[in-house]
Amino acid sequence: MGLGRDVGRRATSYVFVSFLLLILGFGMGFISCLHTKTSAPDDVRKLKLQVPGDAPTEVRREVLTALRVFQDGYIRRDPKNIEAFAERTIARNDDVLLLGTDTGEWVRGYPAVADFIKRDWLGWGDFRFDVDDSIVSSSGNVAWITSIGLVHFKTLDRPVRFSAVLTKEKSAWMFQQIHFQWDDKDPSSADLLRPRTYLTLPKLTLQRILKRHG
Repeated sequence: MGLGRDVGRRATSYVFVSFLLLILGFGMGFISCLHTKTSAPDDVRKLKLQVPGDAPTEVRREVLTALRVFQDGYIRRDPKNIEAFAERTIARNDDVLLLGTDTGEWVRGYPAVADFIKRDWLGWGDFRFDVDDSIVSSSGNVAWITSIGLVHFKTLDRPVRFSAVLTKEKSAWMFQQIHFQWDDKDPSSADLLRPRTYLTLPKLTLQRILKRHG
């Protein structure tokens, strides 16, 4: 009887430890996936902005002014200012469209887009993009831009691609479409099976700490 109970306890312990290791493995895999996403170096990404676009000089100047207003809103992140910000930047119609980085973030219409941006300011990371080097092209009263940037979170930075379509209304360029897209990729399944993937986590964490406090 005693031997049977000992065997039962060992079996139960074995199952429990195996379950914990499985959960730990999945957890480490998720963390590694998040922290070992790869992207091109910043200098390589900036090379994509070398061609400025075909917008005339005056149009480019005016569009960059609109981009600076948009960027300033994301820097200040003041939800009390959302109405004034939206009136200065977002086309006031039902066709204005915003596509976010996550699946399902497809928002249409002036009120919904303004509300989405407000929630960005309250809950997303610190979004900064390369305003002055943005690619700006245009045709008549329509302009389209492409740029690169970063979203700064507490524990990591993620690169993004930022693009938009603007239309000129009276004397101002207003955003008609806005598109945020992550510019990195997950490690492959083979990477998650390599021990070195997990060994890089302390190194990456230390680098980010030094970057933030350096």
